[in-house]
Amino acid sequence: MAWAVISILIVLICIGVPIGFAIMVTALSVMVISDVNLLRLPVQMFSGTQNLVLLAIPLFILMGELMGATSISARMINFASALVGWMRGGLSHVNVVTSMFMAEMSGSAVADAAVMSKIFVPEMERKGYPRPYAAAITAASATLGIIIPPSIPMVLYAVTTNTSPKDLFLAGIVPGILLGGAFMVTAWLFAKRDNHPREARFELTVLWATFKAALIPLLIPIIVVGGLIAGAYTPTEAAAIGVVIAMIFGFVISRDLTIPKFYELLVTTTRQTATVMMIIAGSAVLGVYLANEQVPQQIAQALGGASDIFWVQLILINLFLLILGMFLHASAAIIVVVPLLLPLAVKMGIDPIHFGIIVCLNLGIGQQTPPVASVLLTVCSATGVPIEKVMVYGKWFIATMFVVLMIVSFTPTTALWWR
Repeated sequence: MAWAVISILIVLICIGVPIGFAIMVTALSVMVISDVNLLRLPVQMFSGTQNLVLLAIPLFILMGELMGATSISARMINFASALVGWMRGGLSHVNVVTSMFMAEMSGSAVADAAVMSKIFVPEMERKGYPRPYAAAITAASATLGIIIPPSIPMVLYAVTTNTSPKDLFLAGIVPGILLGGAFMVTAWLFAKRDNHPREARFELTVLWATFKAALIPLLIPIIVVGGLIAGAYTPTEAAAIGVVIAMIFGFVISRDLTIPKFYELLVTTTRQTATVMMIIAGSAVLGVYLANEQVPQQIAQALGGASDIFWVQLILINLFLLILGMFLHASAAIIVVVPLLLPLAVKMGIDPIHFGIIVCLNLGIGQQTPPVASVLLTVCSATGVPIEKVMVYGKWFIATMFVVLMIVSFTPTTALWWR
């Protein structure tokens, strides 16, 4: 019966039902099938959202919205251009480095994709880059938003597994840098093959000027993530501090923000938060049912029984996560699937923090692969480039992500470097 419930969820998602509603409908069907008093449904949903760490999610979302509505993005792009624009295929590298900077503030790959696609794709096309290539590298680099801290999926993983958000944020630093560097290598290979242009020669005076202009935006992630890692405040407090700094920058320093615009950002943040919380609430009911039906044990037994060899089991887990990432959004996949796989990972000797980074990398690839492909579809929608044309280039960036996934999976020190 449990597998029938999972099938209902997958079918609803495949036919286009929004993920929040799909999980809610599935949760309701669970209560009916289980012949449980439906009065317990709202109680279970409410209890599933009662975690202080979850307050960080709307704050990180608002911080990302403030980033896109102010000159923070432009200042970051100018600094990244002065830093790496002199390389062959300069705008490609600027795209990646800017996404690495932006990832330190938004925590969401979809949010980064929505902002960066409107900025970089038209500019790269104007400079002679193929529009599908510009869309592909923009979509790929946006994935850094869930790997480099702060990361909303990492917060959800921490809540789901009762692990430390601080440790997860620390664990994402090196894999995020590895992935960004790998994207730049791939972009350089395309630049050599297709003779992509350089932006400008390297000038120290320009670098210094753009650095000074971007100093306050660069301080936001340092204060937010640095203070959290140092133990000065909780993830929720860190997100709140980041929002306050971004508001001061927008209202006082750059004066890009107005009260009406800020109100619009609050409305957008509320809508995005409601979507995430619907997923969490519905998944709370679904998770209890699946645990009672011993689905985690069945999956662990199936994957663990396929082979006694560690590397084979790890590859099977990655393949399982990759396939799920193609059909489930990152938030739903973490809340529904991670409790099923974590017991097996721990039994294999994989540290839960290391496993969290493996999960995020897999789901990052899922954001680039249809049918869900939330990041890829966001970029295609914003730029009007057909998905099949983007995938001509995108498949190579996906392959790059897979290589980094294998490195991180089989080299725990990349995620646990500080221990």
